[in-house]
Formats: sequence, structure tokens, C-alpha cells
Amino acid sequence: MQLKIITLNVWRYYEWETRKQKLLNFLRKENADIIFFQEVASSEKSKWENQIDEINEKLKYPYSSYSNMAHMTKWHEKPINYLMFYGLGFISKYRIKKSEFVKLKPVLKNKDFGFLHLVIETSKGDIDLIDVHFENTDKGAKKQLKETIKWIKQKNISPIIAGDFNMKNINDLIKILGKDYEISCLIKPYFSFMPTEFSNNKEPITLDYIVVKKNKFKIEEIKCIEDSPSDHKPIIAEIKTL
Repeated sequence: MQLKIITLNVWRYYEWETRKQKLLNFLRKENADIIFFQEVASSEKSKWENQIDEINEKLKYPYSSYSNMAHMTKWHEKPINYLMFYGLGFISKYRIKKSEFVKLKPVLKNKDFGFLHLVIETSKGDIDLIDVHFENTDKGAKKQLKETIKWIKQKNISPIIAGDFNMKNINDLIKILGKDYEISCLIKPYFSFMPTEFSNNKEPITLDYIVVKKNKFKIEEIKCIEDSPSDHKPIIAEIKTL
């Protein structure tokens, strides 16, 4: 069985009206089976429940899931007096049997991060998916990845993991994941984050990855899209189930 997946940090509502159509055009063209989203937002000022619903209103995938992760109290560094969150989400061609958000312990920042675990139903059996967004500090990202891998082992699952790992050093990723996982940027190197006026990093770096458990999946192709609809570049993977 072959799966085409995309992971993308949507960048919340930053410059959203100028980016939205470009994002929709890209996702329509790629026609992936499953799309992992990070930093999808929800706001009481929007007519949609969240950006997953807003995006999928046009794409019309049969299944979707969204979970709030972090409460936003500021917008462009100015306090806001309305409810706004950002979180994690999926749209999928496959039926979602289970959706569960797992909050991870903060490390250096008093800010919520975590992952969204999904179970999808396919003709070849159920598949576990984990959409991650870790703390944007080196120490925090490493500790939260370790916590996530520990959770996976406790659940005894073999997942596809994708998202914004916030890990700049690939060697840290290799060390924590060990020999059990295949890592996207080792198949084809890429930079997934381009600096903006709002970002701390001023040079292109890699923060976004797709990793799969080797006993169940094989990554056959990786693409990193240069002309991105976000400050992060979409990562596309063709994955074969074993």
C-alpha cells in the first residue's frame, strides 16, 4: 500500500488572506492522502471553528481532526481581548477512528506544546499517525521528542510521525530515534524554514521532518517545496507500508 503525506506548519493567521489561496492551490495539486498541519489556529473572530475547517471547506476531504494546543494572548506582540488558540490538525482520505491530543511538559518556556495522535482505518489495517509540535528551544525539543518516543513505546505502536520538531541538529534526532526510524532529511537533505521579520532564526534551517518506524513503513520519496505558502516549507513523502 502506498501513502502520500504532507506536513506543513501553517503559521496561524499571519498574512493569512494573502496566503490562503496559494495554500489551497498547492494542496489541491498534490492531492495527498493525509495532511499533517501545525500552527492551525482558531479564533472567535473567525466564522470557522478553526483553520482546518476553513481549509477543508474548499478541499472537501471526507475526514478531519483538530485540537487546540496553545492559548494566544497576544497578536503581533499586542494583547488581545478575544479567544484565540493554535493547535494541530489533520485532513484525511481515510476514516479517523481515534483522535487524542497529548500535552507535553514545558521545558524552558511557559508555553504549551504536544502532539496529536490519530488512528486511521485502511484496507491494509489501522495506521497510527503522530503530528508533533515541540518547544522552540534545543533543550525543550530534545526532551519532548524523548517523551514522545517513550509514550509510543508504552503504547506499543509503530507510527508515522511528522511535523515541526523544532530541532536544528539532525544528529540530535538520529541519537534519540536510534535505528528504529527512517528520517526524511537523510533521504534527501533540505531546509524547511525560511526566516521572516517575525522569526528568531536569520538563516535557513531544518525544523520539519517525517519519520517512520522501519518495521512497518519505508519512505520511497521526499520533496521539500520551495515556493511555500507559509514560513515553513511543506514536506511531501511517498510512503510504502510493509
